[in-house]
Amino acid sequence: KKSFQGPFRACHDIVKPHDFCRNCLSDLCLNDGARLILCQVLETYAATCRKHGAMVHDWRTLSGC
Repeated sequence: KKSFQGPFRACHDIVKPHDFCRNCLSDLCLNDGARLILCQVLETYAATCRKHGAMVHDWRTLSGC
């Protein structure tokens, strides 16, 4: 089993990131990689993780959001 690092590491087993990643890539491609979209997707994933009881570490600094 892969061991994930990063600010969402405690969440990946609780909330699978696959759909969030796929939607994010699609949105970024359609909007020339707008950082605002990346930040919105990460905020939604972080909120979903917290709602399911997962600890989310500081992702804003790492992603520049």
